[in-house]
Amino acid sequence: MADTPVNPTNDKPVGAMPWRWPLHWQILLGLIIGATIGLGIGAWAIDQVNQLPVNDKPPPELAGIKAAEFATTSYAYLFFDLIGDLFLQGLKLIIVPLVTTSIVLAVANLVGGRATDGGGSPTGFGRLAGKTMGYYAATSIISVVIGLLVVNALAPGVATNDAGQRVGILEGQDLTAFAGDQADVDKKVGGKQATDFLDVFREMVPPNVIEAAAQGKLLGLIVVSILIGYFLGRSGTEPARAVKALTQGIYDLTLTITDFVLKLAPIGIIGLIAATFGEQYAKLVPDGRLQVFVTGLTTFAGGALLALAVHFFIVMPLILLFVARVNPIRHYRAMLPALMTAFSTASSSATLPVTMECVEDRATVSKKTTSFVLPLGATVNMDGTALYECVAAIFICQAFGVELTFAQQFLIVVTAVLTSIGVAGVPSASLVAIVVILTAVQDALPADALPDGVLLVSGMGLLFVFDRPLDMVRTAVNVFSDSVGAVVIAKTEGEAGVLTG
Repeated sequence: MADTPVNPTNDKPVGAMPWRWPLHWQILLGLIIGATIGLGIGAWAIDQVNQLPVNDKPPPELAGIKAAEFATTSYAYLFFDLIGDLFLQGLKLIIVPLVTTSIVLAVANLVGGRATDGGGSPTGFGRLAGKTMGYYAATSIISVVIGLLVVNALAPGVATNDAGQRVGILEGQDLTAFAGDQADVDKKVGGKQATDFLDVFREMVPPNVIEAAAQGKLLGLIVVSILIGYFLGRSGTEPARAVKALTQGIYDLTLTITDFVLKLAPIGIIGLIAATFGEQYAKLVPDGRLQVFVTGLTTFAGGALLALAVHFFIVMPLILLFVARVNPIRHYRAMLPALMTAFSTASSSATLPVTMECVEDRATVSKKTTSFVLPLGATVNMDGTALYECVAAIFICQAFGVELTFAQQFLIVVTAVLTSIGVAGVPSASLVAIVVILTAVQDALPADALPDGVLLVSGMGLLFVFDRPLDMVRTAVNVFSDSVGAVVIAKTEGEAGVLTG
């Protein structure tokens, strides 16, 4: 990260060569190029399906699945998918050292550093931690309530039949066309149950730190890093100072590697977007499955996007304007590289290095606040995910014709907030949380609410139709909420230079 903050109001493209442009313009160009390539791959795959002999052509309801198979086995897709994966793995490579060292240093300085070093006291650490968790809890609850209101108002899972009756779009329908998607859901969720959200608390104390790091379990690593930083800051011994110096060296080295990886971001994003758009375009455009559920599914996707947009464009700016006293437009511009990376990768954890750079260098929040608030937020603050979980769970209940009481909807709200805390910051991880929510709801339903043998989770194949694009959007909302939290907390801590560089 640069020592001199970049003024977000003056970072326009300089010169005709794209490599001379600021990072967010390079990423935007990468998004456009990747989308164009992806649409070309998808169009080619659809054309391949159309050219199949009559005997080999799939039925209309499976045409999209066949086109997606053509797309994902093409050399072009495999090439760009490889580029995207290499970039994504490069980002993930630096997550563990960046998160652990930044939190250790931030907490150590908070509890025991000298004032000239940005230090403080245990009281200062407790105050910062309290503000951070208070902000994350408040915005998560707000986002879920927004989702609840939107999905109840639009009722995307309800349709009017030929008799003029309002019924769920899955009542009496054949779900054979979604069998492949349901198999993918089952593979991802791995038999999760309603009580599995308790694993969030178990992961807070990992029995093996090395294993937790290898598996990317950030919540446990964050707790361990806080403990190490706290006692490191309280200890004034020479070995403690040596450990702190070593941690600082690792942190600085990680930032150097981060800068190198970010220089490759536009190329990596071309690969990610090309692969994603190619598969999704091939799957959705000719997909006859949509003909049966077109109104419900598109209303669901539109409702989820509307709720996310309300949180992103209304709630967050109001918090910036009235709580932090910061110009929202300037903050949007400061966060452009992180937002584009979040949209491309659909992973808030992978985006964390970019988020930290944007908040520290472009929004000019102090390293002390950034290093504590953002790694924690990438793990426990998932506003977009919590909102989507609520919308998706209620949509599936509506689709099966289940009318939820206020108490049952309140259960969804509480479970969505709790499960969003432990959802890993990786693509489609929220599907696991949705299974937990639906299982909890089904346990609370009367025995005759659904036909014998019918489970709410069996409707999750519907979500796969639009899951990837919605995942990309809600990840951007997650990341932006984290950045707003850093600005708000920095302002309440008396940092006068936020967004004034």
